[in-house]
Amino acid sequence: MEEKLTITAISGWAVPETWFAEQIKEAFPNSEVRVVYPENPENEEEAQNILSRLPAQLYIGYSLGSLWLLKHQDHLPSNSQKAILAPILAFLNTGQLGGKTSETQLKYLIKILSRDSNKTDVLRDFFFHADLPYPESQIKEIPSRNILIKGLKFLENNSVTGKETNDFLSIIGENDTFLDAGVLRDHIPDLEIVKDAGHSPNPLLKQLAKRILS
Repeated sequence: MEEKLTITAISGWAVPETWFAEQIKEAFPNSEVRVVYPENPENEEEAQNILSRLPAQLYIGYSLGSLWLLKHQDHLPSNSQKAILAPILAFLNTGQLGGKTSETQLKYLIKILSRDSNKTDVLRDFFFHADLPYPESQIKEIPSRNILIKGLKFLENNSVTGKETNDFLSIIGENDTFLDAGVLRDHIPDLEIVKDAGHSPNPLLKQLAKRILS
């Protein structure tokens, strides 16, 4: 029997772990998948614990998870395969690093999440623009608003350069809502751009599977 590929994946902001795991399994049918949602993305000790607890042959970081993997890559085994999907060098549109979101937009999202507003309504609006088609019933699996806010602050306060991506396969959709694929290619020369794809992980995972399994 063919040995299963072990995959540890770091989820995107407000993306349910179970849904993301299903998408990975669809692209990599013969795999053992563990998906993690970092509760405090800034925390180095948490990152080290996650990566030491879940060793894998392939590590995937999606969206926020891509920036997380790039920031904490010193804890990854040197002989593993590493991939970033919808790779974030910087989420904000400052510094010409490919981010499209203004600081005002991000601070507004943090503000409305901090209020006693309906989390489901906030996320429904966000994902309408993000093109992430998971069932609304799975919103209840998303972490608390406090953890969501920590994730947004991580995106607000952290960035990397293209040099940090050297050991990663990098894949993005050409029509990504949050990231400018053309600008990112200036920083990541080997960036693979998937035609007609957006921010959703599904087509990016399928392209990654072609690269890994062929």
